[in-house]
Amino acid sequence: MSDSPDNFDPDTLDAGAPSAAPPFARVRPRRFSFVWLVPVLALLGIGWFAWREATRERGPMISIAFSSADGIKPGAEIRHRGVTVGVVRTVALAGAMDSVEITAELAPSAAGLAAEGTRFWIVRPEVSLSRVAGLETLLGPRYIGVLPSAAGEPANSFVGLASPPLIDRAEDLDALTLVLRSPRASGIAPGTPVLFRDLPVGVVRTVRLADDASEVEFGAAIDPAFAILVRDNSRFWVASGVGVDWGLFSGLTVRADSLDALIDGAIAFSTPTRLGDRVGNGASFDVAPEPESKWLEWAPEIPVRPSGGAGAIRP
Repeated sequence: MSDSPDNFDPDTLDAGAPSAAPPFARVRPRRFSFVWLVPVLALLGIGWFAWREATRERGPMISIAFSSADGIKPGAEIRHRGVTVGVVRTVALAGAMDSVEITAELAPSAAGLAAEGTRFWIVRPEVSLSRVAGLETLLGPRYIGVLPSAAGEPANSFVGLASPPLIDRAEDLDALTLVLRSPRASGIAPGTPVLFRDLPVGVVRTVRLADDASEVEFGAAIDPAFAILVRDNSRFWVASGVGVDWGLFSGLTVRADSLDALIDGAIAFSTPTRLGDRVGNGASFDVAPEPESKWLEWAPEIPVRPSGGAGAIRP
C-alpha cells in the first residue's frame, strides 16, 4: 500500500530527480501615456468656458417696439456715437400682430441706457443732395441708434421712433430748436437745410402733422454759431420754387434760390435790419410759400462766429 500524503518523507525523494519549483508571475510596471491628457484638457477647457459664460457680467435686457423690423435681425448692433452698446437677441411679432418687438441686451458699461426717456430708432440709408446718412447700412447690416435720457427712472420697455429724433448728434445739443409751421409739407423732409442768404445754417430734423391736422410742423435745429441770426421778427419761407419772369426787353429770367432748394427743397429765412429780440428753444414761426420782396432786401449786420463753417450742423 502506498504511503499516504500524511506520511510523506522528503528524504525518500530521489536525489537525482529534478526539483519542481513553484511557478511565479513577473509584473512589469506600465508606462504613462500622454494621449490621455488630450481628452482631460478638453474637458477642463469646456468646463472653464461654461463657467465663464455662466458667471460673466451681463447687461440689462430691454424690449423695443417698432412698427416694422426694417431689416433688423438677431445679432444687429445698438450703437451710440459709433460705439456698440448692445446687441439684438430676438425679433418677433407682437401679440396683436401689428408691431414688432425686439429684445436686446445692453453692454454692462451701457446699463444707464435702460432708463425712461431713452430713444431708439432704426438707422436707414438716406442719400440726397442735402443729406447723406446711414450710408453704411446701404450694403452692410442695419443697426439701432440710441439717444440717452438726461435723467430718468430705470426702465426696460421702450417704443422705438419712426425716424431719428430732433436732437441726435453732439453738435445739436447746443443748437437752437425751432417749430416751423406750414400749410403743406412742400417737399420738405428730415435733412432739408435751413438757409440764410442761401447758405445752410441749420437743418430740418422732423416733419409731422400738427395735433389737430390743420398744418404741418417742421422741427428745425439751427447751428449754435448762427442762432443769433434768428429774431422774433424773422421771416421764414419755402425756398423750393423756381421763379420765371418774362420781359419784352429783358427776355426770359429763371430764378431758383439754390441748387439744394431746386432739387430737394429748403427753408430759408431773413431777419430785418432793425433787429428784434433773440428767441429761445421751441420758438414758433409761420413758413410762407414764398418770400416777400422786402424780405430779400433786409441786410442786418450781426456778428457770427462759425465754429465749423457754414452749416456746421450736419444733416
